[in-house]
Amino acid sequence: MLRFNSGTVSSDDVGLFSTPLADIEFGPSPMTSSAVTPSDEFPVSRVTVEQVARYQFEVSYPGTSLRSTTVDEAPPVGTGNGPDPAQALAGAVGHCLSSTLFNTLERSHVRTTPIRTSVTVTFGRNEKGRKRVAALSARIECGPLEESDRARFERCVEIFEDYCTVTGSVRQGVSVHTEVRPLEDAASPRVWP
Repeated sequence: MLRFNSGTVSSDDVGLFSTPLADIEFGPSPMTSSAVTPSDEFPVSRVTVEQVARYQFEVSYPGTSLRSTTVDEAPPVGTGNGPDPAQALAGAVGHCLSSTLFNTLERSHVRTTPIRTSVTVTFGRNEKGRKRVAALSARIECGPLEESDRARFERCVEIFEDYCTVTGSVRQGVSVHTEVRPLEDAASPRVWP
């Protein structure tokens, strides 16, 4: 019996397996200062992670037409055939920030250059000496195409993070710093339809 906060997983064998073992449910995080109550207002999002080799897993998205994704640990532990967990976390936060900024700009009718986001992961050790993600730092580059949109653009930059679901959730346990900067290479800006 494995216990994860209030959730449990029953298994006689937790070694290599070819079929899903059981659903793992995680209880509330002890780091969370304010509780978030689940709501029937939102659909449940689900992924399945299945081991295919030592540290290599296939992530699938049941109920969707999305292709599975390979995740892996970097050498020497894994083979590096996919992003490691920290890279996957950084990608999720970067995507959340980028798409939320785009949505905020679009709702404000601000045409912008394409968004380019890079996320840096900083590691540290907790009080038990275990390696942990200490901070995420996102740099978002984009800018309004028209100077007349600058004030609305700046207002969007002020508020967009309040609507970023994943980043807001991660931020409860990990420091996330965000910086939005004008695009450095604006020689040929494109506009998304």
